[in-house]
Amino acid sequence: MSNLLLSLSLSLLLSLFFFISIDAQSSNSIYPNCPSYNCGNINISYPFWRIGSETSTQFCGYPGFGINCSSNGDQRDIPIIKLEYDSYYIQNITYGSRSIVLQDYDVFTAVDCPRVNHNISIENLHLNFSDQNVNLSIHFNCNGVPHFAHEIPCLSSRTNKSCVNSVHSEPPDFNWDEYSCDDDVIVTTVLDVFRSINELGIVFIRALRGGFELRWWEIDDCEMCENSDGRCGYNNGTKEFMCFCSNGTTTKGDCKGTFTNATRFKLNLTFLGKNY
Repeated sequence: MSNLLLSLSLSLLLSLFFFISIDAQSSNSIYPNCPSYNCGNINISYPFWRIGSETSTQFCGYPGFGINCSSNGDQRDIPIIKLEYDSYYIQNITYGSRSIVLQDYDVFTAVDCPRVNHNISIENLHLNFSDQNVNLSIHFNCNGVPHFAHEIPCLSSRTNKSCVNSVHSEPPDFNWDEYSCDDDVIVTTVLDVFRSINELGIVFIRALRGGFELRWWEIDDCEMCENSDGRCGYNNGTKEFMCFCSNGTTTKGDCKGTFTNATRFKLNLTFLGKNY
């Protein structure tokens, strides 16, 4: 009788470990085809991915979310992402709020007084500007500064003035032609870099170095995959979305039904110091 009880107890304990392992495996899913990386102090995780030779045919992540990680002269890894044709340094990624803070690469590499030479374009990407930003209008080499704008001392000379203003502060239908500016761009920066828009001319460099914040959202073509606890990716050869599952398989749809008995119940149980 005692042997029977011992056998039943052992069976129950093995069953307990069995189901605990199953639960742990499903709740702590590992995606072998969707690894995370560290580039400098930035963690590159889904839906972002690291650009490399292994991603030339396919990648796990969203199109356009590839990050180039390279070393500069200080042997420091620098995370860079391209928006359309322009490069941006990644200051921070917060996965919980789906936000990324970027800094124009020309600003990042400038030693003293940075000049931005282009507008920010995110037309074809699944990104939006957050409400934490303010749009700034910068005019270069003008013959004066209008009343609503602020001179940028480091970009001005005795005869030519460069200035910046919030886009919202510019009067409707204002004509810049009388100031004969050489060039102008619209840039975006986080609002909390300066306490007041009136001090913008003084903290202009700090405002640019503060970067700007973007938010991402789910891609419609990835909804079925992500709802099945998969991770969405893309095949550059077939130009199709694909789904990476936690058991290492890939499908064109979702991860439902992709677990076979062999992968789902492949366990290595340890009980009382013995392997079963």
